[in-house]
Amino acid sequence: MTSATSALVDVARLRDRLGEVTLLDATVDRRTGPDGGTVFVSGLGLHTERRIPGAHFADLIAGFSDPAAPFPFTCPSPSRIAAQARELGIREDSTVVLYDRLTGAWAARLWWVLRTAGITRVRVLNGGLTAWEAAGLPVTDGREPAPAPGDVVARPADDGFVDLERMKRIADGSDPTPAVCALRRTEYLGTPDRPRSGHIPRTTSLPYADLLGPDNTLARERTARLARAHGIRAGDGTVLYCGGAVNAAGLALALHEIGIDDVLLYDGSLAEWRADPTLPLVVGPAEDNAAEDNAADDNAAEGRG
Repeated sequence: MTSATSALVDVARLRDRLGEVTLLDATVDRRTGPDGGTVFVSGLGLHTERRIPGAHFADLIAGFSDPAAPFPFTCPSPSRIAAQARELGIREDSTVVLYDRLTGAWAARLWWVLRTAGITRVRVLNGGLTAWEAAGLPVTDGREPAPAPGDVVARPADDGFVDLERMKRIADGSDPTPAVCALRRTEYLGTPDRPRSGHIPRTTSLPYADLLGPDNTLARERTARLARAHGIRAGDGTVLYCGGAVNAAGLALALHEIGIDDVLLYDGSLAEWRADPTLPLVVGPAEDNAAEDNAADDNAAEGRG
């Protein structure tokens, strides 16, 4: 799953090519459930409330996830991905642009999922709907008419994922592949009074949120600095994870932009790992935490976290 081209597009470029691309809104709605936890639901309501003109809604929950999987946002088969893409009008010669109305991680997740089916003419709007509106560009409401069906077909690539068994080997040290958690630092550290909090053993912390500027855009210079501080290098095949492989996809997108394009995602992430009470979790910093603590200090100095 390699590419020499940028996967990001800025708002000026999208504005100039708005009628030439297949534009998809990958927003997911986050709500608080009855127990106080986070519940993810379709972002269709948010999409119809406010969207970029010409955008269609791409449903990460009902469309681009495996409906039979026990954990949310599990990547579906290439054939299902291609079928969903055709419904959205994606053709073999389409250039697809994705965005969301939060941090870009949802759009990055769809970018990653499409690539697993060999659909690679895909870009992500840097800064998403926030950047579009900040530039004074128009938004609309409602839904676009259904597009004409596309003709894209699945060409399965290296799927870019590691499974639970390999993650267990990383955690016990029998697999030396580096692994990085993309959740916010507080989630990575966990707390002793919260059951099954913390991080997978022998994994370090680089929050996707730390890579974002105040306008939710990614910048190569910042990503490169943080990647160096955390020892993330091309050629290592670094594994990325988070709660459900969404922020991890955002981190993968950012690293792609600086030429680190051999990362893998643990698709089950902590949703799968925490579900098995026999699997260990570490509360507090990693044993070898000098680089990540230095980076965390830098982030605190800049007012991020």
